[in-house]
Amino acid sequence: MISMKTRRHPALTLARKEWATLFNSPATYVIFVFFLLVSGWLFASPLFQFNQSALDTFLRPIPILFTFMIPALTMRSFAEEYRSGTMEYLATLPMEDHQIVLGKYLGAMGLIGALLILTLIYPILLLIIGQPDPGQIVGGYVAVIGLASFFSAIGLWASALTRNQVVAFIIGFAVCFSFFSIDWIANMFPSVVGVWIQTLGIQAHYEALTRGVLDSRDLLYWASGTIFFLAASLAVIHSRRWR
Repeated sequence: MISMKTRRHPALTLARKEWATLFNSPATYVIFVFFLLVSGWLFASPLFQFNQSALDTFLRPIPILFTFMIPALTMRSFAEEYRSGTMEYLATLPMEDHQIVLGKYLGAMGLIGALLILTLIYPILLLIIGQPDPGQIVGGYVAVIGLASFFSAIGLWASALTRNQVVAFIIGFAVCFSFFSIDWIANMFPSVVGVWIQTLGIQAHYEALTRGVLDSRDLLYWASGTIFFLAASLAVIHSRRWR
């Protein structure tokens, strides 16, 4: 029987289901522990070795960590539904395709949000023992959330393409890494062309925000990238319905 809650808030109901499923998976805890160990070591090393208190050492490696972490977290989103046949069940519920995509996206972002809440211990420690720049802390977390949102949308799109989770991970990782490495490619072109290519990559937008510079162009970059890949996921879901 279809509950009233599902009728009223289908995307949120699906997001809660996704969240519960992800937290019941041992792989999620492995990824969480790995990320917290690496980020904790990167944050604490300069603090104890050189008596320097800054958030840079935590923020700087996050783009490369997210290039494989987020595709790993999102690879099962649609691929597992296709493999187990539950995608057909979802299609029978009173939910539009865009609500399914939104529910999957909110589920993934809820999980990453929980991970980022655990990292708040780093800026809290800095505020206790030093005098960090509040603008850099706020900008840094805005950058991380924007990056997570963009990469989650890419991961969902990759998962919508296939019923094989490993293939979904490889596609998601390849696309995320391409956006991460555009800076290196841009250096091979003349400066005018290189600057234009650079704007497509994540590095310039991420680093500007982590310096505490809140520019609407950077926020627009994360928002438009997220919307583009969510729309691409929706197009894939639509196309698979009619096969």
